Amino acid sequence: WTTVFAFLMLELFVTFILIIPVPRKLRNWIAKKVFTFDLGQKINKVAIWITVALAFALAETIHSTQNIAHREHEHAAHDPGMTYEQERLFHDLDKQRKFRSQRNTYLAGFSLTLLFVIRRILQLLQEHVELEEEIQLLTAQTKPIEANEATNTDQIEMTNIKGKNEKKKD
Repeated sequence: WTTVFAFLMLELFVTFILIIPVPRKLRNWIAKKVFTFDLGQKINKVAIWITVALAFALAETIHSTQNIAHREHEHAAHDPGMTYEQERLFHDLDKQRKFRSQRNTYLAGFSLTLLFVIRRILQLLQEHVELEEEIQLLTAQTKPIEANEATNTDQIEMTNIKGKNEKKKD
C-alpha cells in the first residue's frame, strides 16, 4: 500500500503541474514536445495496466472491509468461552484491520479517480494545442485575402474620389 500511496502523491504532483497557469507559448511548446515524441501513447499503455491494478486493489479492499464487518457482526454475540481480555484484544485487532482496509479503499479510489482526471486533462491539452495550430493556420491563410481586399477597396475608393473630382471640374 506504500506503492499506492507513492503513486497517489505522484499523481497529485502531476495534476498540480498540469493545472498551474503558465504562458500559452510555453504550455504549447511543452505539449508539442510531449505529443511529438508520442509519449501519450507510450504512457497510455502503462496507464491501462495501472488502472487495472488499482481496480483490483479497490475490489480487494472493499472485499476485505466487508469480511471484517461480517466478522464483527458474528462476534457481536458474546462468546461465553472468551475472557474479557481476549474479547477486548479481538475487538481492537478488528478495529485496526477495519481502519487499514478503509484507508486502503480510499487510497485506491482516489488514485484511480486522479488517474482518470489526469488522462482527461491531457486530452484537453492536446485538443487545445491542435485547435490553436488550426487557428494560426487559418489566420495565416486569411491575411493575404484581407490584404487583397483592402487593396481592392482602396482602389475602388480612389476611383470614386477621382470620379467626383472630375465631375467637380466640369
